[in-house]
Amino acid sequence: QELGTLGFECTLEEVDLEDITKNQVNTITACTSQDPALPTFPNHSDFLQNKCLQGIYQDLNAYRAELKNLNDQNMLVTIDEMMKVSM
Repeated sequence: QELGTLGFECTLEEVDLEDITKNQVNTITACTSQDPALPTFPNHSDFLQNKCLQGIYQDLNAYRAELKNLNDQNMLVTIDEMMKVSM
């Protein structure tokens, strides 16, 4: 593989790396955060799990919208199934 490529026929300079999830829950933070600044309450772990699943759902929804133009029905059905699980 040629250096400086992403495994596709383009270089890093040709790729638009727009963050399509920038106005949503930060899924990585929501799913891994043990932030001591967050309030602790009886359902704290449920709250964190729900926030994590909300982030996953929003990410999948954004990816689905971007990928629907590929017309790959198997991929879209798979994304839809993952979205059902994260609801």
